[in-house]
Amino acid sequence: MGPLVSQHTVLFVDDEVNILKSLQRLLRHDGWNVVTAGRASEALEQLDRQPAQVVVTDQRMPEMSGVDLLSAIRAKHPDMVRMMLTGYTEMNVAVEAINRGEIYRLITKPWNDEELRATLRQAFDHYDLKCEIKRLNQVTREQNFKLQDMNRNLEGKVRERTKQLDLKHQELRRAYVQTIAALAEAVDAKDTYTRGHSERVGVYASKLARELSLPKEVIERVYIAGLLHDVGKIGVRDAVITKPARLNDEEYEEIKLHPEIGARILEPVDFLRDIVPCVRHHHEWYDGSEMGYPEGLRGDRIPLPSRVILVSDTVEAMSSDRPYRKGLPMEAVLSELSKYSGSQFDPKCADGMLRLLDREGDAFIKRDQKFDIYEFIEG
Repeated sequence: MGPLVSQHTVLFVDDEVNILKSLQRLLRHDGWNVVTAGRASEALEQLDRQPAQVVVTDQRMPEMSGVDLLSAIRAKHPDMVRMMLTGYTEMNVAVEAINRGEIYRLITKPWNDEELRATLRQAFDHYDLKCEIKRLNQVTREQNFKLQDMNRNLEGKVRERTKQLDLKHQELRRAYVQTIAALAEAVDAKDTYTRGHSERVGVYASKLARELSLPKEVIERVYIAGLLHDVGKIGVRDAVITKPARLNDEEYEEIKLHPEIGARILEPVDFLRDIVPCVRHHHEWYDGSEMGYPEGLRGDRIPLPSRVILVSDTVEAMSSDRPYRKGLPMEAVLSELSKYSGSQFDPKCADGMLRLLDREGDAFIKRDQKFDIYEFIEG
């Protein structure tokens, strides 16, 4: 990979001419070189003639799908940042794009102009970041050959280079977390009453993990698992997800499938492999009761992040408005935690949450709080 380019180029691929013209008009004053292609073959030819740092493609096109095009670009131009802009949001398309095309972002139509601009800026920064990491890796390799002959001053410079490299890798981890958060938001958006639910569960679970003095790597895993704990609901009928009343027995059996569906969605994604069991078992009961699912695990056989998420998920669900009831008061939440400690909930997790709620009160469940996961990535 060469040095950073003076002007960034983005290639948009879509078989709808009006879409391409709208994108060109939108970005004409942003200082980027905006090129377009109406077919996959035209896009590949264009990239052979003129390199681009970012490619954004539609999914459904003649000749070749967007996923197939991104996969072909990944093989020929592995450093290019690949994104999908589509009105089709089926989860199988998203997962296939992640696995085969290793996409950086999935953007849905109609897009928000400012969000699209911001995403493109992040994509170009991501490209430049990968170039810088390659340069630093090359520098480090070259200097390693000379280490035996270097004096202490030069060894200090190598240590500084290594520190820079660690910082760059941390920034890439941040980008992964942002992608995960976008997936969680896509799931929550199916129901206006659960919008923001996954983010809040991630926040609550992370606070509880810290209250329990868990290691930093476990706190990070708890946060990410909290964000993705309901991703399997993408495979449950909308009529069940958005039903404005309590579920009947048949509908409840359908909703109980979401932990397994979520685990199957996440299993092919390498950097989420540690999260899979946490998502699969976040509805197990601590006492092994048949109320828990999918496997009826008991006690310490349930992954610790799953036990933390179950308590946090319950607190979020009880304190939030639903179509069939208003959010419950703090006294009711505290009573529920105490009542089911040792049966539904791990007593240590329930006690930790009770301490948090007693200390923070209603401030704990405010809607707009965020958790600084980057403290743990960079710590």
